[in-house]
Amino acid sequence: MRTTRADLITKTPARTPSTRAALTGAALAVAVLSVTAGCTSAEAEGSTPTVTVTSAPDPVPSESATSAASPAVELVREYLDAAAAGDAAAAWALLTPEAQAFYPSEQQFASAFGRDGTVTPEAAGQLAGATFQEVEALEGAVTVVSATTEAEADAWVVRESSAGLRIDDAGVPSTGDSVYEWTNPAAGAEDVAADAGAASFDDSAPASLSFASPASADATGPSTVGYPTGLFAFVDGVETPVDEPVSAGSGREFTIPVGSASTDGAPRGLTVVWQVGDAPASFRSSTVLL
Repeated sequence: MRTTRADLITKTPARTPSTRAALTGAALAVAVLSVTAGCTSAEAEGSTPTVTVTSAPDPVPSESATSAASPAVELVREYLDAAAAGDAAAAWALLTPEAQAFYPSEQQFASAFGRDGTVTPEAAGQLAGATFQEVEALEGAVTVVSATTEAEADAWVVRESSAGLRIDDAGVPSTGDSVYEWTNPAAGAEDVAADAGAASFDDSAPASLSFASPASADATGPSTVGYPTGLFAFVDGVETPVDEPVSAGSGREFTIPVGSASTDGAPRGLTVVWQVGDAPASFRSSTVLL
């Protein structure tokens, strides 16, 4: 049914003064809210303002954070700094109690430091600026940190000890113990023969080193060098297999197939690691330049 103008007039209640006042107050309130919110009536009726969110850029690591060395490498660097400076006391403090026990006293260590197969001051100065490789061995019991330059190669066994994180780096006994020596290259025990001019590595044959039996030396106590049944070997920080030992007179000889020299002629460092004793265990390493 259509509604006429007369119907609207009839049906719409008359606005009294109080009604007009209420409506006027409501209109003013709406106006004030609109002005305060800073939006138009169209915006108030349903338009949603657009909010733009800008993500903060990812933090860029500082150079010091990206180049920070591991605790094992930092410990080796500290040890090399002490060796380069001829500071035997500082080097002694970085050894495991088992490595320290190899020497009759700290004074004995100081007198032989750098001349018993441990790193010399000259070699320490060169190696300190080299790139270090580190790898876990013996199921994570030790970390082997190694470095190779054109003229030097060395490695250090780093592990947790009763004194904290320390280095197993004892020298070679001069007499009265089970001695081991490299036969290819013919470097002798550790690099003790270096002063006499060690023979170069013959890459037509595997690297090899031998251990004399403690019984052959009429030893009365456990060997501080050990008589291992197995070795771990690493070429510039990469593990490489070691052949089963074979009898060599009264001793054992290990061979490590390392292949021919690299095509660019870059030197390689070969490190072998073995365990000495059981309670408490200590570890030894020996490194030669290939």
